[in-house]
Amino acid sequence: MNRDWKAPVVVISAMFIAAAPAWPVDEGEAQAPPMEQIGEKRYRIGEIIVDQAAAEFTLPGTVLHLSGPLEYLAVARDGLKEYESLLELAASPTEFNLACILIGLDDKNSVKPRYQFDERKAEGQAVSISIAWQKDGKTISISGANAMSVGDDVFADDSWVYIGSMTSEDGQQFMANMTGTLIGFVHDPYSVIDHRNGAAIGSYGLLTANEGVLPPEGSTVSLTVSLVSQ
Repeated sequence: MNRDWKAPVVVISAMFIAAAPAWPVDEGEAQAPPMEQIGEKRYRIGEIIVDQAAAEFTLPGTVLHLSGPLEYLAVARDGLKEYESLLELAASPTEFNLACILIGLDDKNSVKPRYQFDERKAEGQAVSISIAWQKDGKTISISGANAMSVGDDVFADDSWVYIGSMTSEDGQQFMANMTGTLIGFVHDPYSVIDHRNGAAIGSYGLLTANEGVLPPEGSTVSLTVSLVSQ
């Protein structure tokens, strides 16, 4: 192993050993996520591919809902909030959060929502989110915001920030594991990534899927999270 990356990766992985998911999972998922180096500054965590040089990671997902109100852009595999999420991603919250840390995200200076639907802005390191899929042999890619609609208009506010979710009072439970919330926009403090300004706060049902652009429910997509230089 390259000594340049071995030590920090071991330290980061150890941070997640106690963060066991709350819903039923395979016994191994309660351990630190397995990580494999697959190239220079490239790692695989489950189905997530991390590119540290580009400060981004990509993972597969599935379109869950094209109708009805939304509160989350993406939830984890078998997440309890999947009924109000556009996408389900092929990762646990601990895997997703470890990928965030590996591309340089840190929540030490974040301002997390105090509660769901908090009108105060969420603050943290900015990230960009894109969603891609194949259609007629071509790759279609849109921003995370453009995957949703506000009435007849395409949602255009891509103000996503890393807040890192909350931990339980005793520090033993990573709270994103309680509900599987990965990327939200209603200022849920349990989300790993949230929307700085919030959306649909006070107007339940305002945001829906951008049906005119997205592939059908059940379709496979990929989602990419990138650190935005500041």
